[in-house]
Amino acid sequence: MKKLLCVMMIAAMLLCSVTVFAEEFDPSKISLGICIVNRTNPTVQLMIGGCVDAARKLGYKDFHIYAPDDADVAEAYSLAEAGIGQHDVKGMVLFWLDDSAESYAEAWQDMGCVVTSAHQYFDASERDQYPGMVAWAAASAELYGREAARAMAEQINGEGIVAITEGSFNLTEDTAAKAFTDYFHENCPNVTVLAPQEEGYDTPTAIAKATSIIQANPGIVGAFSTTGTGGSTWAGAIKNTGVKLCAIGVDYNETNLDLVKNGEIYAIIAQPLYEEFYAATEYIDKALRGEEVEWANIIDAPLVTAENVDDYYELTHYVNELMSTVY
Repeated sequence: MKKLLCVMMIAAMLLCSVTVFAEEFDPSKISLGICIVNRTNPTVQLMIGGCVDAARKLGYKDFHIYAPDDADVAEAYSLAEAGIGQHDVKGMVLFWLDDSAESYAEAWQDMGCVVTSAHQYFDASERDQYPGMVAWAAASAELYGREAARAMAEQINGEGIVAITEGSFNLTEDTAAKAFTDYFHENCPNVTVLAPQEEGYDTPTAIAKATSIIQANPGIVGAFSTTGTGGSTWAGAIKNTGVKLCAIGVDYNETNLDLVKNGEIYAIIAQPLYEEFYAATEYIDKALRGEEVEWANIIDAPLVTAENVDDYYELTHYVNELMSTVY
């Protein structure tokens, strides 16, 4: 009887402690952050907006953006690492910037910070290779690269020369470019896919590069850009040369939506930028509350053409208004 009473008292104490913990968890007193590059880029604004929106809706008042205005990866890591200590950040959404990201994730975890990732796809079997990352949310670059190729193949009737440009050579864009190329090799023997070229993030320079690609390849009929500013790149090159192309870009920033709506490019792949980063912030919240979090989380990236482009304007307007309250 005494033993049973003792067990009951211990159980009651444990239940009480769990209840107290739940009552004491106050997100308004906890700082979260995001580590990313190209802070002012319209595409990146959608990513940051997803984090900010989720954090606010979940009750986190203190959210920090650790990001340079350019693509300086080292600076992004430096800002985040300093910020974790300075602001006592307990959760960080890390845009997987390069291969050193995991070492930073582990180091930040050791500093008491929960780390999730967004926009970078990982194979579920790789979980043990990334002990510093609690969860990730991303579209599959392989799937949307193939979807872009399928859509383009229909538009060009499976014939001609097709170009690929990337903002930079990185894992996500390289994967999309390879999947795009593989689709044509497997399904369209009469299509020649040019090797990917780096367009960069300066629009005038990128347009000049794409213009050169068109001029150097008579018979070019299509172009796929794996970066968010690529729609403007190829729309500009088409205007410069007068050559009609089936151009497909990525990301549903408002500029790209306008290009699709106006018929300046054929389509974009709606990488779920806002959705990925919103989800990654939710996973931090769950982890901080002691809830179970799924490590691998794939989010759809549909094709956006003139037929469904209006569906994406509402979201971009919402995020633009949200971000206007941040800076």
